[in-house]
Amino acid sequence: MSLASRLCRSKLIAGVALTILMTTGGLAQTAQQKQPAPQGAAPAQSGQQQPRPPAIWVVSCDDNNGRLDCRAGQSVFIKNTGQRILSVAVRVPPDTKKPVMLIQVPLGVYLPSGASLQIGADEAKTLPFKGCDRNGCVAEYAITEAEIAAMTKGASLKLSVQNQSQQPAFTLTVPATGFAAAYAKVK
Repeated sequence: MSLASRLCRSKLIAGVALTILMTTGGLAQTAQQKQPAPQGAAPAQSGQQQPRPPAIWVVSCDDNNGRLDCRAGQSVFIKNTGQRILSVAVRVPPDTKKPVMLIQVPLGVYLPSGASLQIGADEAKTLPFKGCDRNGCVAEYAITEAEIAAMTKGASLKLSVQNQSQQPAFTLTVPATGFAAAYAKVK
């Protein structure tokens, strides 16, 4: 099973929807799988819409040959349609015991630009996409213990991607509220 399909179990929106979001600044929200999505979004400074609902970090696990493979994750959905536009998860692989962040975005992104990740006030990093499948494109990052500590203290994540038309990057902020409790169950 690929990293992308383990990260998300349902289909991601098509690249066309991402293009529409990036050009119109559509509303987004975070929500837990299989629960009604919370309401609310606040405008960003540049005219794009940023999600501002309560953060929901959840723990999900898969059976990997008799061993549990768990991750703390959060997804961002389009408010009106409930379609996923971003998933982010932190897992600790049983073989390496070193935390890894997985970021999945829909198809239709400009692959050469990668995904930009900023944790709290740290400098943004550009993460290359590791691969794509029908569920979307995945970037993987060996997150440091210092970055995990910042997230457990409430540092939010800022993720940016460009669409294939290379228009200005679409940025989402993912609050870290609740990350500490979810990550404690994963490690």
